Amino acid sequence: MRKAIFLSALAIHLENVLLNFSFVNAIFLLRFIAVSLCFCIASNAFAQNQPVRPVRCVTGSVMEKYFQKYPRDKAVFDQNQLVFQQKYEAVRRAKKDNPAQQRLNAIVTIPVIVHIVMDNPAIVTDEQVQSQLDVLNADYAGENADSVKIPAAFKPFFGKGNIRFCLAQRNASNEPVNGILRITSSTTSVPGDNDPIKYASMGGSDAWNVNKYLNIWVCKMTDSNDLGYSFMPGLPGLASSDIGLVNAYHAFGTIGSAAAPFNKGRTATHEIGHFFNLWHTWGSNECVKSCSDSDFVDDTPNQDACTYGTPVFPQTDACTNTTPGIMFMNFMDYVDDAAMCLFTAGQADRMETALSTFPDRMQLMGSNGCVPPVLYNNDVKALAVVSPSNASIYCAASIIPRLTIRNLGALTLTSVRLNVVVDGGEPVVTNITLSLPSLQETNLLGNAITAVAGHHSVKIFTTLPNGVADQQPFNDTVTMVFSVVGNANEPLVNGFESAAFPPQGWGIANNSDVIEYNPVRVTNVAHSGTASVKFDNYNYQLFGKRTMLVTPQLAIPLTADSVKIAFWRAAAQYSSINSDTLEILFSADCGQTFTPVYKKGGADLKTRPDFTTTEYIPTAAEWVADTADISAFVKGRYDNIIVQFRNINGYGNNVYIDDINIYARSLPGRLKEQGYLIAPNPTTGLLTIQHYPASSTLRGVAVYSSTGQLVWKAQYSASTALNYIPINLSHAASGVYIVQLVYTDKTITQKVLKMN
Repeated sequence: MRKAIFLSALAIHLENVLLNFSFVNAIFLLRFIAVSLCFCIASNAFAQNQPVRPVRCVTGSVMEKYFQKYPRDKAVFDQNQLVFQQKYEAVRRAKKDNPAQQRLNAIVTIPVIVHIVMDNPAIVTDEQVQSQLDVLNADYAGENADSVKIPAAFKPFFGKGNIRFCLAQRNASNEPVNGILRITSSTTSVPGDNDPIKYASMGGSDAWNVNKYLNIWVCKMTDSNDLGYSFMPGLPGLASSDIGLVNAYHAFGTIGSAAAPFNKGRTATHEIGHFFNLWHTWGSNECVKSCSDSDFVDDTPNQDACTYGTPVFPQTDACTNTTPGIMFMNFMDYVDDAAMCLFTAGQADRMETALSTFPDRMQLMGSNGCVPPVLYNNDVKALAVVSPSNASIYCAASIIPRLTIRNLGALTLTSVRLNVVVDGGEPVVTNITLSLPSLQETNLLGNAITAVAGHHSVKIFTTLPNGVADQQPFNDTVTMVFSVVGNANEPLVNGFESAAFPPQGWGIANNSDVIEYNPVRVTNVAHSGTASVKFDNYNYQLFGKRTMLVTPQLAIPLTADSVKIAFWRAAAQYSSINSDTLEILFSADCGQTFTPVYKKGGADLKTRPDFTTTEYIPTAAEWVADTADISAFVKGRYDNIIVQFRNINGYGNNVYIDDINIYARSLPGRLKEQGYLIAPNPTTGLLTIQHYPASSTLRGVAVYSSTGQLVWKAQYSASTALNYIPINLSHAASGVYIVQLVYTDKTITQKVLKMN
């Protein structure tokens, strides 16, 4: 019903637009309505008309799913396409009126960054990537050797365009690169918006600036029948990080992992056609037979459906039933790579018009990504602080600093000075000799630095590369924060009421590149008092990343019989598929290794019953008490531990903790010797019976006065294991009482003195 309403509204909208266009444009609009309708019904029709061979390109289905998800974007996309078609047809008319001007347009070279995301990204070699670039440049220039296969009837339409491609020579920071990134990951492409292959947070690789680079992701597809896809231009709501094309690793380039019949590099040629606003030669639908839609190019024959394999010329169909028939050898059909050999002049014009028209494409024309940057002789760039790191917690006060640098200088780097400043103090200086070639990276190790317990900032910078001033000093410095935990005795109790955070001796950390993702103290959100600790999973969508709150190194008596971590938590779940996780771990070796002792996630973690899609702030009733008993791991084994509260981001919502209490309990020696203890004796009224270990054979307890009168009694079943029984004798008179413990195999009696 909702789709029918949308289609009706779309038809009314386009009918109104028709009134404002010329007759020629009106004809186009009528055809465009048919295409729009095809986009909306293609998924149903396709289920009934599955092709025998693999789908190959999934751009059509990706666009269809996108429009179903965002129908408002569909209406804007349609309008953008109408405006574009006017410009494109004006270009075509101008060239027909003045054929001599057809090849006077300037060549535009697009910088390409290739993201190879694979379990073993090395299987796609640099040579294989270059073979793909060579194919693209030949195909888009109309200089491909197999153009000799173009039938004579179609040779007059052969397009020789002005778009070229290069591997990026510089990144957004104007540093030299080779245009190839390799990411070791098992993530596969799931075609559509938010494809995990395009996001580092999901195991993929983040897009480079889409206004400067054409991003190509080479990877495995979730469905092995899919070879690639690209979103078409003019989608108003599409995230910039989704712009680019995805290409299956076995259909990329002409050598290496490329496998027949898709080993001629034509998948990328095809998908970049979509990127520059080319439709399939049969129209927008998913290979459904139809003569009512169009690719809106005047020199490609009308075609009813896709073509597979290696057809023999000529081929006719219901839409073009006379020779020379359909142009199955067009790059925008589905034939095997070896059977493809041309774009038409109309398609070349359409792509060039798209490049110069659509805002999400036109800035590529001004990119300097193909121009190698100028190298200075002596230029060191500080890339990242390895140590001390916000991802680690330190117990020791002495830390070896480590800095990753890149030699951006043209000369080999033979010496450099490393400077480390903690909390704005005096720098610790280390003079380092090395032999680092131009454009290579390495880690520098500095002299040990000293940091007291607390949360610190560190600035690390280089000076005097090769004994002279750095010619680009602006890139010499990086900063980091880190925590050194202190020492404390149990019980450790903290409600985070002090404004200082992290509290004295505590530490905070996270393993993302976003320092702000660290736990924070928030006020007016608390189980008690006015403050608590917040793990922010709502504003920081860092899937799988951990953020940690760490206690001081806590002294635990080796004689302790129990060690427990009590705290209060509040959490909400964003949806049934967005689940955050809270873990508690302890370390007995100062954070080198951790042992998990508590884990809750999703529905088990949340304290608000309903899903919460706005930022979660708990009510007073949504705090839940929780306890992690670590006795079995710790008692009698470790006398110093640190405890880590670890939040794992699952694209969910906020998690809060408050009122942490870590404590140890040592049982009386007499209790451990005889297995039970009735205390205190004498008592003023409150009496407890303890068992160690808990007793499952106790069946009853009775308390009698010295004259034999029963004053208190309780009975227990076989399923109850008891280790603590309170008895209130406050209202009993002073005197001697007899406590009787009845077990399945024995009875124990003991005198107790009651005093006022």
